[in-house]
Amino acid sequence: MNLSTLFIIIAALIITGCGNRANTLLSQSESYSDKINPQNDKNYIPYYSEIYRADSLYITKNYDKSYKILDSLLNKYNPINGWTVNVPREYLISKSKVSKVNRKDVENYLDEKAYDVDAIFQDRSIAKLLEEFEINKEEVERIVAKNVSKININLRNELGDMTRKDQEVRLTNDNDSIKKVDSLHSQRLKEIIETVGFPNEKIVGGYRLQGKSSEIFLSLIFNHIAYNGDYDYFKKHLPKLIRNGTCDPFNYAMMEDRRNEINNKPIEYFVIIAVPESADRKKINANRKAIGLPSLEYEEFKKKVMSN
Repeated sequence: MNLSTLFIIIAALIITGCGNRANTLLSQSESYSDKINPQNDKNYIPYYSEIYRADSLYITKNYDKSYKILDSLLNKYNPINGWTVNVPREYLISKSKVSKVNRKDVENYLDEKAYDVDAIFQDRSIAKLLEEFEINKEEVERIVAKNVSKININLRNELGDMTRKDQEVRLTNDNDSIKKVDSLHSQRLKEIIETVGFPNEKIVGGYRLQGKSSEIFLSLIFNHIAYNGDYDYFKKHLPKLIRNGTCDPFNYAMMEDRRNEINNKPIEYFVIIAVPESADRKKINANRKAIGLPSLEYEEFKKKVMSN
């Protein structure tokens, strides 16, 4: 494993949270098939391509085009984040640059993304809008408390523990123990998906939750499921969860790339494995686009932006 590349991926995941937002919080009464294929679901694959296009425009301060893309998307889709793209925030800020923002716009953003009071006020662009519409700290605290009350804290803590164990067991160099932990994690993730839904940001919260940082990095666990977990199960079901917007495509890509590396097969996505100079970048980008990942060029561009 290329540790420097892994660090970049983890840093990116920290920014965007441990997963994407689902369309709705799935109830315990829903069947397993409903969780894998929710009724009236939309295909989020085209959505991802558009948010990365909007983000590129946003970064280069072309707010008008960025806003138009996001406004059109959010008339069709519920917002979910992409890799390093906070969609509700970019929509609100882009709109504020080119159109009139009202108090309801800001309240909608807070209802969608406010899970940490300090983080909200530390965001200068958002803090400016809060001041403009006289939304005080007490009001933000109420919204954060309401949002956090919907989060499955026990599951959040459990997934954090799973991530720690995933890393700690590898320090032992005990292959039997590693296989046992990976197998247990694989089985537990299957149970979670079948009873709660994919454990994304909507269910377990993002990176920051009331001042505490998440230790959840599901992509690392899926990377190791490629070795020792129920690969066939996740190979079958994760693409469905990506399409309905509940699973971050990086989880699937991490698993697939590692599995192909193990079996000496062509790497499809190169999300953690370095891209060789001889690689067919056009083909790789087509593979990425098909599951909702950004292009190699966008990823390289965004990493440069993030490092500055």
